[in-house]
Amino acid sequence: MHIVASLLCCIILSACARTNMPDLRESYSYTDDKPFGASLAYELLKHSYPSQKTEIINKQFGENYEWEYDTASVYFNVSRNWYVTDQDAESLLGFVYKGNTAFIAAEHIDTLLLNKLYCKQTQNFNWIFSGNIFQHTSQVFVENLGAPKDSFSYYFYPFSNYFSEANDSYGRILGYNQDHKASFFVFFWGKGKIYFHSEPKAMSNYFLLTANNYKYFQFILRMLPSSPQNIYWDDFHNGHNYPDGRKGDKSFSTLSTVMRYPSLAKAFYIALAMLLLYILFNSKRRQRIIPIIKPPENTTIVFAEAIAGLYLSKKDNRLIAEKMITYFKEHIRTKYFLSMQPQEEGFAEMLSRKSDVKMIIVGPLTDTIKRLSVATKVTDQELLLLNDLTEKFLKNKV
Repeated sequence: MHIVASLLCCIILSACARTNMPDLRESYSYTDDKPFGASLAYELLKHSYPSQKTEIINKQFGENYEWEYDTASVYFNVSRNWYVTDQDAESLLGFVYKGNTAFIAAEHIDTLLLNKLYCKQTQNFNWIFSGNIFQHTSQVFVENLGAPKDSFSYYFYPFSNYFSEANDSYGRILGYNQDHKASFFVFFWGKGKIYFHSEPKAMSNYFLLTANNYKYFQFILRMLPSSPQNIYWDDFHNGHNYPDGRKGDKSFSTLSTVMRYPSLAKAFYIALAMLLLYILFNSKRRQRIIPIIKPPENTTIVFAEAIAGLYLSKKDNRLIAEKMITYFKEHIRTKYFLSMQPQEEGFAEMLSRKSDVKMIIVGPLTDTIKRLSVATKVTDQELLLLNDLTEKFLKNKV
């Protein structure tokens, strides 16, 4: 419950923090001029082919029969997700095979297409646990331009998507992200080409308007045919963030659908890990902390020190010495059953045997008691000596 409550607090706080922020939703619409719209990319594409009209596509690839006779056209897509049916994937491959060019920039490109080309797209989530998720300079590098000095960057979440497997037999890597993982590559199919880009943010208004990042998009446009037969801008996939159920697909199930898409799979594993942690920490037997019992203190010493402090405040050293000697006599009488007086012969040897304290302590202590018992005045040094010898005896140490 504590973990769930913490997550809810984070969501609420982040929602409050976004109140005064610009709209950061990733629409990638050709009409959207918000930070993560694609109106600038659309205008740059149109500007590159001023004598030709750019046609907007608003239906699935397999349902568009207008380009069946195209042999030198360009299909351009910028969307967060590019989910297709098997018919769409086959239609796209047929379109490219005849000599056309397709450009697909999406965070999640359908595995139905990538599996046919023996490619794999992956998302890196390590940056989330770095402790600094709101401060990153995201970069993309262009292979043809070479060195990192030709990189393009902006201030936002890192480019975490990349192609962990790219069929290098029929393709070539064209660009990398800040982790030097392939984020842009071209696949040669028949007479045409398919360009795959794992980061549609690199085509967003925000990225292209930062510094000279528009040159990155110009580099992409230079790869396209110079005089295409037709130009198609796909706006269909911007409104379709989830795949449709596939008829006849025996592998279609709730779990298999989740596993097919990296973002859903990661979310599923995170939720599963949180559930396991909750079960682990709440399955322990709860009990009160066992208090530490302190060993009993020597209250005799504490009492002696308290009495000495009481009389010390009056500066009557003789009275203090008298009380200390009286207390000492009472102590050895009750503890060792020794009724002899320190003035008597053999007292020191008897006390040493019964108390198991060496004569090196008992002897000086007995002599000091004899001397101070008849003294009319006791100095500070004599009082401290009596106190020191008494403590050594009581603590039984040299």
